[in-house]
This record gives sequence, C-alpha cells and structure tokens, in this order.
Amino acid sequence: MKLNFEKYFEKITNTKGLVIILLIGVSLLVLPGLFPKSTSTENTAKAASCFSDRKAYEQELEKRLAHMLSTVRGISHVSVMITLEDVGEMYYAQNEAYDEKNTDDGTLTEKERQSEGAPALKSDAHGGQSPILLKTGMPKISGVLITAKGADDATVQAAVISAVRAVLNVAPHRVQVLCKA
Repeated sequence: MKLNFEKYFEKITNTKGLVIILLIGVSLLVLPGLFPKSTSTENTAKAASCFSDRKAYEQELEKRLAHMLSTVRGISHVSVMITLEDVGEMYYAQNEAYDEKNTDDGTLTEKERQSEGAPALKSDAHGGQSPILLKTGMPKISGVLITAKGADDATVQAAVISAVRAVLNVAPHRVQVLCKA
C-alpha cells in the first residue's frame, strides 16, 4: 500500500484538475457572501429598543412630574403628558492622529491632535464592524401638557409652569396647564 505521489501530482497538474481546484477555491470564497447577514434584524431590534427606551423615559418623566405637582397646594388629580422631539444625540468615537515635532536636540516640542472625521470601528461577533458609541444624550422635550383640578387659578398656573421650566428646562410657551373638569 505504498502511495504513489508522482501519479497524483500528474493528475492534478493537468488543466482539468487545476480548473476544478480553482473552481472549488473560488466557490469557498464566494459562498459565504451569498447568504444575507442578520443586520436587518439587528437594526430592527436596535430601533425597537430605542423606541421602548424613549417610551420608558417619557413615562418615567411623566410619572415623576405628576407626583411632584400633586404635592403643590391648590391642585390635585394631576395628569401629565410629555412629548419628546427626538431620540437624543449619540456621540461616537472618532479616529484621531497626533503629530509630534522634535527639535534638533531630540526634545519634543509640540503635539497636535487632528481628528480624521472617520468613526472608530469595533468588530462584532458576526464579523461585521460597528462604530464605538461613547455616550447618548437625553432626548429634547418638545412640549408638556398638565391637567389638574384647581389649575384654573392664574397664580397656580404660573407656579406650575415655573416648576416645569425649572425641572425640565422647557420654554414657557411649550408648557400648557389646563383645569380638569
């Protein structure tokens, strides 16, 4: 049972053998690219997560503000509705380059930082790349609606608007206070 390598080598070196080996190699390289990656499902999951986080943030603000306003003298049965303008800003890491200049004696004189503008990327588990998220800013509040019993008094309305401005940093024209029936 001695293997004859010369015999196998002659079979491989003919043109048919080389073409077959070449086709197998190319198909192995192209085959993984034919199947779509699950990025669309990942993006959908991220969007749904962002939406649920936004809703949770909105509801938590409403609950806390309603609780605090219900302690104000002169009003009761407070309901609060907050609308958000956006989902907040996201700050991504940027690639940066540093230029160092040396003097004739070899000492470091200057170090300049230059941002290249391209986002810094990290590899994920699926072999793809995604930008590095440094921090997420809170969403902007576009309006606040408050209904409460006893809110028909102008001084109570002014106090409620002032409190909302202080807590949420919202312009007074974006706050509406109405009296509950």
